[in-house]
Amino acid sequence: MSRKALDVYLRGMRIGELKGSGLRLSFQYDRRTLAEYGAGSIVLSLSMPVSRNQFDGPEVYNYFDGLLPEGQVRSHIAKENGLATPDAFGLLRVLGADCAGAVQILPPGDSPDVPGAAKPMADDEVSSVVESLPTWDLPADFLITASLGGVQSKVLLTREESGWAWPGRGAVSTHIIKPEPLESTIPDLLTSEDWALRTAAAAGLPAATAHLQMFGSRQAIVVDRFDRAPNGSRLHQEDFTQALALASEAKYEGTAAPPSRLTRLVSAAAPHTRDDDVFRRDLLKAVAFNLAIGNGDAHSKNYSLVLRDGGEVLLAPLYDVAPTLLLYAPSNNAGHAVSGQIRLGYITLEHLVREGTAWGMEEDDARHTAVSALEATAAAASATHAAEGLRFLMELVPARVNDLLGGGTARRALRQEPA
Repeated sequence: MSRKALDVYLRGMRIGELKGSGLRLSFQYDRRTLAEYGAGSIVLSLSMPVSRNQFDGPEVYNYFDGLLPEGQVRSHIAKENGLATPDAFGLLRVLGADCAGAVQILPPGDSPDVPGAAKPMADDEVSSVVESLPTWDLPADFLITASLGGVQSKVLLTREESGWAWPGRGAVSTHIIKPEPLESTIPDLLTSEDWALRTAAAAGLPAATAHLQMFGSRQAIVVDRFDRAPNGSRLHQEDFTQALALASEAKYEGTAAPPSRLTRLVSAAAPHTRDDDVFRRDLLKAVAFNLAIGNGDAHSKNYSLVLRDGGEVLLAPLYDVAPTLLLYAPSNNAGHAVSGQIRLGYITLEHLVREGTAWGMEEDDARHTAVSALEATAAAASATHAAEGLRFLMELVPARVNDLLGGGTARRALRQEPA
């Protein structure tokens, strides 16, 4: 076994080997995986179907790098371990024991599951860890061995009957705790995310379960991981950048030229869904919801797919949703092009309908899906309690929906400035 190799596990079973260093990575499924699932099956990622051939293109780095944190958190962990920030292979050797989905990346000989690896934490230890983010001022025996993509500072913990526990190497983390950023251009970001998730659920859209909680002096949002089953087992998922073999830095779609990124995603995923019509409707509902609430952070790392063991692909629940445009006017990027438009302030109902038809939906189906999602969002927003300072959202979001249903663009404020 090469010293420049890591074992890749999925749901506790070894499926292949990752080789390389720094930016040069290759991945090879093992023979057992090929024999069990068959060539062309979707096991790890849409971008890397099961094959007897080795993958050594950009899809390998982009998929595995997408499991790692971004920004300041990544830089800090790399520095702490004497690694270069882009060194995905080196960082995965440190952090790969517990990643998004059901994948684990481990040094040869390491077991994917270590009984008792979760260490119980006292309440003051939990508060200290959350308060210290993003500097990771941890107790000496708490090693960082879990990883989740994204820029926001967060800590992954395991919830047990007795309380919080630190997920040591191989243990399954069950919750994400994100404290309010110390410096943010968007005010009330976590409070508004909590409201948006509750609004999505009230509108009948699958959404991550979350609640706000104080940890010492810092408020944080505590999110139940949707890629973890109630029994603590791992459920597999990947975000849209990984599914399309895109780099994490390309999470915002940079062009309005057709075919749209969402069209390409649907083309790749639909053949592996149980009902491709339902998949298209679910995705269009999610896009319509993000438009209605003014989510300027609905990029390709904030949409994910669930990949079941039999190869079935589903749209994952909504997560990391917030009305950023309504809190900070420059947050006007839709994340994905919608029928040629990438600015939230210019997208209309007709853009949603045309985007849906580009995915293969009938026009009447696309219109009915978008309208029903917008109407459900308006009703849910008006009935979902918002914290003081955000109560205007309960009126503004329904007003935005009325604008869209009337054929126009959605307003950014309750009272529009005269032209």
